[in-house]
Order: sequence, then structure tokens, then C-alpha cells
Amino acid sequence: MRKIGLLPFTILYWLITYTRNILFDVGILNSTIIPGKSISVGNLSVGGSGKTPMVNYLTSLLQNEHSIQILSRGYGRKTTGYRHVNSTDDASTVGDEPLSYFQKFAPKTDVFVCEKRQEALVKMNELNPSATIILDDAFQHRYVKPGLQLLLSPFYEQFLDDWHLPSGNLRESKQGAHRADAIILTKCPNLTEEQMMVHRKRYESYELPIFFSRIEYADFQLVGIAVKQLKSILLVTGISSSTSLKSHLLENYEVEELKFGDHHSFTQGDIQEIHRKFDTFASKEMAIITTEKDLVKIQGLLSEHDRQTYPWYVLPITVKMENEEAFNSMIKDYVTSN
Repeated sequence: MRKIGLLPFTILYWLITYTRNILFDVGILNSTIIPGKSISVGNLSVGGSGKTPMVNYLTSLLQNEHSIQILSRGYGRKTTGYRHVNSTDDASTVGDEPLSYFQKFAPKTDVFVCEKRQEALVKMNELNPSATIILDDAFQHRYVKPGLQLLLSPFYEQFLDDWHLPSGNLRESKQGAHRADAIILTKCPNLTEEQMMVHRKRYESYELPIFFSRIEYADFQLVGIAVKQLKSILLVTGISSSTSLKSHLLENYEVEELKFGDHHSFTQGDIQEIHRKFDTFASKEMAIITTEKDLVKIQGLLSEHDRQTYPWYVLPITVKMENEEAFNSMIKDYVTSN
């Protein structure tokens, strides 16, 4: 819902971001072309658009045949500056998303964090000049210019229907989408070809390929003790939007959610709160379910006693591209031709 009282601030925000983009477009502010091969995964709006699962998808697609480096800002970490993620790091030193990338893909893939992308890219290039770089959330970071820009937009919150901050969720004008090389509508329901065509027509003015992706949920993976017959769930999340996840779980289970803020830094006190909440249900048919992104911050806080006492599980997710062959070909053609 648009907040009329915020309209003056919205206009001011639009003016600032519009002016900034103009300064880059005319060359007063400089964009440095990233040497070699680089793919940016970003969005126009704040909130969860599925960037992390898409980075996972691209890395899985490419890392067996190409050397991959992932660069993230490291949001939510307590350190600053350039850092090459290693086995001694945790979410406090590198952030939850980079840590999850490292745990999934190391040692084949190198993961880095740095607020200043230009500084990091120089050092990353020195380490491996032939690597393909995947930039997580760099669409608005115009001081660097990736070779391939993927713009993500959630299906149920498409940027075409949104407005600028603070009245809406857009970080910049919808015209910014023209910088992209492809638009991906994420978190889609099952769509027919006719339905996809309707949405492609909405984006005709951008003259860009439009792809569709959906989230696929894997089986629960055990972290604590097992539940023999699962009927209800205490869902623990610290992500921007848990709507689709909760909807998926509600198809088969009763769900109670304990929701923390996006990129929440879990503490021992939070774990105690979660366990107290779980204990109030006094059910042997209930489990505690969390996301992969949250687990990287939670698992170090769980004692052996916690794991032997409470039924913790994680729910992995993957991205399924509706037009997978065409999308994969676009990515692979770019990487092999540059």
C-alpha cells in the first residue's frame, strides 16, 4: 500500500537515485569494466528476490568446468574490508550468505567479501585472472561493470508494479532494468506457456530475454534428534520473506513461526527462546525447522545436549528454471566466449 505521507521523501529519493544514474550514464562517475568474465546477480527492490539461490544455481552450473569466485558485500558481519573466506570464519566475520556459499562450494569455488567491490576485484584477479566472478547483489554498485547482468524480480512482487522507497520497495527507477542482460521472475508458481507469454509481454519495452524460476524444496535434513511421525513445525527464520516457505510447509503440516529480522545474528539467548517456545507445545510430533541461510548462524550455538534433546532440521532449497536449456545456454555461452 502506498503511503501518501511519504510521497515527498519518495520524490526526493527518486531524484537522488535518478541523478546518480545519470552521472554514471554520461561518464561523470566512472564504471570500471571488470576484466575477464563476470556475472552480476541483483534486483531493483529491497527484500528477498532469490539472489542467494540463484548464486547457488550458477555456481553449481559452472564450477565443474570453470574456476569460480563469488564476491559478496558480507552483509551483517562484524568485520570490515576485504576478506577471503576460509574454514576459520563464521557468520560474524563474513556474513551468513558468504559462509553458506563457502560451506556448499569450497574448495572448488573461492568466496570473498568486501564493501568496496573495486578493491576486492583487483585482489581477486591477482589470485586467479582466469576465474569467472559471480557478484552477489551488485546491480546498484555501478562503480564496477560486470560482463553479464541478471536482474531478479519476485513473481508476486514484480518491480513493474512497485514504487520507489520509502513508499514502495524500489531502490532505483524501473528504467534501471535496461542495464540488465536478462530479467528473471523468481519464486514463480507452476506456469503454463500461455501464462509465461502474458508476463513476457509486460516486459516487451525492455527488449530483454525473460526467464522464470521457481523454488524447489528438498527433504528435511536432520540436525538434532529425529521425529518419528512429524505433524507440526516450529519454523525459525531470519530472512526477509518467509511467505513462500511457510505456504509450502502448510500444505502438509501445522506451522507456528518464530520470525527474526533479515540477516539476524542469532545469540545463545535466541536459542534458549526457541527451545522455550518449542517446550510449550510438549509434542513428540513437532520439529524445529530452519533455513540453510539461518543454520550457518545457528549450528555453532547448538550444544551437543541441544542436538540430543531437540528435533532440529534444515530445509534445503534449489532453483528450478522453467526454460532451463535456454537459460543455461545463455550463461555457458557467455562464459566460454569471453
